[in-house]
Amino acid sequence: QRLPQVPGSPPVDGRAMPAGAGCDIFAVCDLRERPTHTPEPDSIEKQVTSRAPWAHRLPGHIMWAVTLATAVGMAILNMMTIMCMRKLVRGKFHIMQSVTDEFGVAFGAMALVFSAASLATCCMSLIFIVDPDAGSSGAPENRGWLNGNNPGNFFTLKSLVVRGMATILGNAAGYPVGREGPTVTMGSNLAFLLTDRMVRPYARQWVDVDTSGAGRTTALVVDEERIAAAKRVACSVGGACGMAMIFDAPIGGILYMFEEVTAVCWPMELTFRAFTGTITCALLSKALLNFCGTDIKAFVLYEWSPQRHPWDWWDLPVMILIAVILGPFSSIHTRICLKVGSWRQAAMKSMSRWQPYAKVVEAILYAAVCASVCASVALMGRCEPLRPGDSGELVRYNCPKGYYNPVASLLLTTSEGAVNLLFSRRDEGVIHPVNALLALCAYTCLNIGLTGVPAPSGNFTGTMLIGGLVGRIIGSYASRVTLGPDDGAAPSGVFAMVGSAAMLCGFKRMSLAVVWFVAVASNDFNTVPPLMLSIVVSLILAWFFKERGYDEEQVLRRNVDFLEPEPPDCMDFKGALDLSAAQPVPEEAMLAPETTTRDVAAALRCKSWSEFPVIHDGICIGFTTRGRLEAAMRACAANVDDDAGSHIIRHNRRFETGEYRPSVEGELERLVSDNLANSIGHIGPSQMLPVRRLIDPAPFIILEDMPAPRVYALFSKAGVNIACVVSDSGLFRGMITRAGLIKYTRKLELEDEERASKHKVAPL
Repeated sequence: QRLPQVPGSPPVDGRAMPAGAGCDIFAVCDLRERPTHTPEPDSIEKQVTSRAPWAHRLPGHIMWAVTLATAVGMAILNMMTIMCMRKLVRGKFHIMQSVTDEFGVAFGAMALVFSAASLATCCMSLIFIVDPDAGSSGAPENRGWLNGNNPGNFFTLKSLVVRGMATILGNAAGYPVGREGPTVTMGSNLAFLLTDRMVRPYARQWVDVDTSGAGRTTALVVDEERIAAAKRVACSVGGACGMAMIFDAPIGGILYMFEEVTAVCWPMELTFRAFTGTITCALLSKALLNFCGTDIKAFVLYEWSPQRHPWDWWDLPVMILIAVILGPFSSIHTRICLKVGSWRQAAMKSMSRWQPYAKVVEAILYAAVCASVCASVALMGRCEPLRPGDSGELVRYNCPKGYYNPVASLLLTTSEGAVNLLFSRRDEGVIHPVNALLALCAYTCLNIGLTGVPAPSGNFTGTMLIGGLVGRIIGSYASRVTLGPDDGAAPSGVFAMVGSAAMLCGFKRMSLAVVWFVAVASNDFNTVPPLMLSIVVSLILAWFFKERGYDEEQVLRRNVDFLEPEPPDCMDFKGALDLSAAQPVPEEAMLAPETTTRDVAAALRCKSWSEFPVIHDGICIGFTTRGRLEAAMRACAANVDDDAGSHIIRHNRRFETGEYRPSVEGELERLVSDNLANSIGHIGPSQMLPVRRLIDPAPFIILEDMPAPRVYALFSKAGVNIACVVSDSGLFRGMITRAGLIKYTRKLELEDEERASKHKVAPL
């Protein structure tokens, strides 16, 4: 039973698409929308249409609709996040200050700890009850997806909602984090869902899978690669919108995603789409906040008092000194964070019998520890009188009215508020170096200790705060020295900006985006030259002390699929045959151009394989996918008897009402049983299936003697996902997949590191 042709429905490859068709995320015919009539003959293809790698070839108006929908959605999410966070943070500190004024500082600190623990309890309960996978920033997984790998079930509506709410609660609880990482992932998640909803009807086609060629059995096949290419473009736009609205810097959002995705995975069309999306998101976000009676500058890093000449030549040695200190320190900070994460993972593993309660309790206790440490260290600050025009970010805490506590102003506030205070060139004498040192020690320790806590967190603003504190301390002393003919050194706020850039670039291993974000926050692009100089010095030293940054290490430790642009040196003496031998193809996974449904069923039982080579006389004529084979098998099952239609309708209603929701794998197990029978019909084990019509007829062919680095470049730079390895005579010798290449590359790197560790002293 198949779909009717309905006028006015979305086109498929230039033809009218039958209404009522639907496909699930596994790119097979959705059982909830089972075809019920035969499609028009002119809409049936004899062969699956193939496209270039990473090319979606979708109508322009559809992709622009996705781009603008993503930008609007992110602006709305930003407004909701900001307003909720402001309410919770203000409420928490208002309770602390009220209790402090009424009952004393000890009870005020206890009120702060209780508020933080309560918010952390809500955050952890939401994560572990609803979606445990949302208990992280999601940045490594998002990066792996944008690199061209399969995200699995990472981007779901449930994950989007839970991560958004947990980010609000985690930041309000007082964890020493920002919201950059989760927001970028949320942008990708939103774009992923919108694209899947809007694009899927335009990337599917009817294919005749009747061996007689009469078109009596047709399968509705989805072009997974086209949809994936469109999703990656949209997800990059969503991530750029996330960073653009956090810093109110549309160009900065584009630069951030460009460095995150890398140039080899950045399509030409993406630049202008990101340009349009980020400015739309930034303007709409500003308009929504203005409508709510506030301004976006109140929630982003922004210096309100720029100078005409913020620095001079004699300030450069001090700025270089800051970079020389923070470059190695950023690498040491990364190493310690990773060690803490490993220790916490080992500790949680040893308490596996009490999971996930042990993780929940530990996260709540750590929120209480953060509040206790900040409240205690703030008591070491000496009260200073408020002066006319002083920043509104200053916190009174234990001081009488008309005074402020400089340490509390850095610790008992949001990370954005503390960075704004450090960047200020108007409040020059507000933060004494000793107060900044106290805040630096407390915040750095808490920031390091947070690694591994299951809370959606971003280290962007937190790292900027650490670097800004170091820069402010050094700048405070430098500003007292008169090196020039007229004035002293630059304001300490300028040195704080240099410190933030130097620390952030060493931690994130980024350059362009860091310069832009800090320059926009400084409200003065005259600071760009010293910022760039400090980043050059800091990055060189950071690479010397540690080759990989924090994000790269997280990708490896979480075993996220990610293909680096360049192959490792240890691959120089390998060949294509070595790469294919690392991922041998089982006999069941190799199909003939025309084969029985029993053989197809046997191939589908190879759960670890999603692409299957089609072999004719020892020569690979192409590859087909699991989704195409599943669609063809369902089409055959639906065509067996005329009474299947009413049974399908009853079956669909059971899906819709929630009475019955088997997995796709469970449905296929019934489909490929001994009699190949399932709930929608029976397939004879000897029924022939023309697999030839479901293949990519132009596979990438690689000779077995081709050097491995050249093969690697095809996958990393040309967007190839699968290739077959052949002998000189063209006979099939094996296949190379993107996932298999990543796995083999990491194995070689690990073996190389183990050999190197036996002959070298371990690095610092």
